[in-house]
Amino acid sequence: MTATTFHVDSFVQHPPVRSEDEAHDQAMLRAYSIERSVDYGCSLEDVLKLRRWVETGHGWVGAALLLADDNEQRALQANQSSQSLLAMRYLAQAAACCRLAQAGLEADEQHRLRVYERQASLFRRSVSGLPAGNVEFFEVGHQGKPHAAWLFKPTTLATDVPTVVIWGGADGWCEAFHGSVPFYVEQGLAVCLLELPGQGLARLRHGSLLGPDFGGFVSAALDALTALGSAGDRFGVVGHSAGGSLALAAAFADSRIRACCSNGGSVHLLTGLKKYPRVMQRFARMLGADGREESVSSFLANLDLEGAVRDMRASLLCLQGGLDTLVNDAEAQQLVDMRGPEATLEYWPEGVHCIYNHATERNCVLAEWFVRQLR
Repeated sequence: MTATTFHVDSFVQHPPVRSEDEAHDQAMLRAYSIERSVDYGCSLEDVLKLRRWVETGHGWVGAALLLADDNEQRALQANQSSQSLLAMRYLAQAAACCRLAQAGLEADEQHRLRVYERQASLFRRSVSGLPAGNVEFFEVGHQGKPHAAWLFKPTTLATDVPTVVIWGGADGWCEAFHGSVPFYVEQGLAVCLLELPGQGLARLRHGSLLGPDFGGFVSAALDALTALGSAGDRFGVVGHSAGGSLALAAAFADSRIRACCSNGGSVHLLTGLKKYPRVMQRFARMLGADGREESVSSFLANLDLEGAVRDMRASLLCLQGGLDTLVNDAEAQQLVDMRGPEATLEYWPEGVHCIYNHATERNCVLAEWFVRQLR
């Protein structure tokens, strides 16, 4: 007798709620392209389902959370069938769906906190099956607030390993960059995914905000990593989007950083933020400024990014896409020119902001460059 198993998404029978703010939900579609969503860890099928439901008038947050529910249910079924690796994959996909959902909840911080806590829990479960010693969760304490961090180590190196620290910007926090981790680990580098002040649970749960003591936070993170076995004088840093500008400041603040990559950052970050009020508001929230441009301007002026680029010890890698609407080619070239012979420009003529549409090649370029700089 032939056996038949039906695999059905839950919202085929119970569709997500209709959109209560179509302008907002359509804006989320524009902000989170297919390429960006996949780069942040979502499976392609989930991204396409999410977009299809939102394009037909359903809510972004509700649809993304239903997709997370389905992935979590599949993980449960996989565990019951002793398919632990498959369960880990589904949990990672569920976490990614929650990351997309929480991005649409900027106006409801309590709901956003609950969704972000769920994604953090799902992510933790998704890596729990990795070999002992290959992954470690820890927290960086600063100003009395904890900041989440994940350290991934290559199997063959337990201590004194060069470490690349990775962070995002106004959104796309910490766990969103897990997809890049294997590219570094395969090259013998350790990777730390780090939550900055003003990001993730550090802000949503603990009230940590980005401020003039950012350099002190960077040093606290490097101290913690050194205590966990990282080579004390061989750190690299990658900042994505606005985080690329913060990476420049970090490399100046702590000379243990020997290699710095800005992916979508600029010494003229305020110019790009002014083009997009929603992005300005997101960055301002990291400062606790509730969208005030003058607070962002003051913070960036105090960072003195041009001085940081000229005076930092680290070599510099700048990634730039010719279709980047936030940072133009002239800004990227100026950044490289300011650093001089210690700078490298990698350019994708058809690349979008943060090179989301060439993510595999981008990650290969990053890992190979950091190997040359740190090993």
